[in-house]
Amino acid sequence: MAEIDRILRPQGTFIIRDDMETLGEVEKMVKSMKWKVKMTQSKDNEGLLSIEKSWWRPEETETIKSAIA
Repeated sequence: MAEIDRILRPQGTFIIRDDMETLGEVEKMVKSMKWKVKMTQSKDNEGLLSIEKSWWRPEETETIKSAIA
């Protein structure tokens, strides 16, 4: 997913077709990245996941120096 995040432009769409278990794992990842997700399931335990990348980026955080030492 990191490579797709690097390649895909904001508001770009990525479509995945796979089994529901795999799509569930991908959905968790992209939701944590604040991407918009739409999922469709077929009757053969297969689904289609449409993902739209957002403009969101993590905020800069302060380094805890005591954790590094």
